[in-house]
Amino acid sequence: MLPIEPIARVVVNVSRSGAAPSAFDTGLLLIRDAAFTESRRLAEVSSSAGAAAQLAEWGFGSASAPYAAAVKYFGASPAPFRLLLSCYPASETLPEAVSAVLDLTPAFYGIAFGQEEADERILALDAALSAMTRQLVAFVPVTGDPDAAAAAGSLLRRLHEAGSDHAVPFFCAGVADAAALMGAAMGLTASHTSSAFSLCYKRLNGVLPSDLTESQAAAIESRGGNVYVTRGYTHQLLEKGTLASGLRYDEKLYLDMIAADLREAAVALLAENPDRLPQTDDTTAQFMNRFTAILSGYADRGILASGLWRGADAGPLVNGEPVENGFVLWADSYDDQSDADRAAHKAVPIQVGLVLAGSVESIIIAVNVVI
Repeated sequence: MLPIEPIARVVVNVSRSGAAPSAFDTGLLLIRDAAFTESRRLAEVSSSAGAAAQLAEWGFGSASAPYAAAVKYFGASPAPFRLLLSCYPASETLPEAVSAVLDLTPAFYGIAFGQEEADERILALDAALSAMTRQLVAFVPVTGDPDAAAAAGSLLRRLHEAGSDHAVPFFCAGVADAAALMGAAMGLTASHTSSAFSLCYKRLNGVLPSDLTESQAAAIESRGGNVYVTRGYTHQLLEKGTLASGLRYDEKLYLDMIAADLREAAVALLAENPDRLPQTDDTTAQFMNRFTAILSGYADRGILASGLWRGADAGPLVNGEPVENGFVLWADSYDDQSDADRAAHKAVPIQVGLVLAGSVESIIIAVNVVI
């Protein structure tokens, strides 16, 4: 299977304001295997029992780290629909292991580890994911002393300083807890087909809250890390559901989903049209009509919302001006297309401006009392 990016490429530019099973609901568990054969490169399971049976067939029993990771993945509520298991030889790097799976299937979004991985191997994977056109996210366990976790030179700090939008660092006990977080993310995606969700403040089944001070939790979170803590006496919460860059996981997910849907719609129009599409503004209107229908669906789900444009001026977008329904599309006329692009049979680029609906994560309650 060849990628469709050479035909229709979507570039997502994030502007921050000032101060049915699918690839997006499926995780991949990478398992280093001393007895590796290519027949163990990929298996799909749909329950913890199925994962246990498959892992036992491969020689990973109930006391193994991959077994614990798979069980915690499916222990999420709502539970994810499926998990891909992939063994790889110790001689492979993590990017090589992921690429080998992508050669077999593109149908996954999250990546977790079936065993501890060295920092340098994880950083190499993050760099490889950042360079890919295929969007993937790794759920990375950050373990050990909480003060050291956010210190200079740590894995968390290095991911944060690299501005990673492909790693979800989680301060936790180990790889099984990171797989539990991936299971929660995949399960929420699978269950929210008509509405939006936020990963922030979710409960993680099978994961014990970390015993952190407020300053330790704040230091980890300030570097894009996530913690699972008890607030008050009863509230066990994940904070804050971010990638290492600080971008919220759900915002990254929905941007990737929008990009994938726009790309698929563009290719469908090119491939399914019985007549050729002329290089005219009428063709631009056809693309825009399809894209508008897709983006309207995301607005209906609460992912996009009307709001002020807070980015730089672009096309019809002016900083501080309202964007109705959370999106706007525009394109230049074919009259202004270069001779080179026309000779190459390119469409004029279609620009899309998006305003995400965001999510509430804190509130101030003002109580006014008269005595």
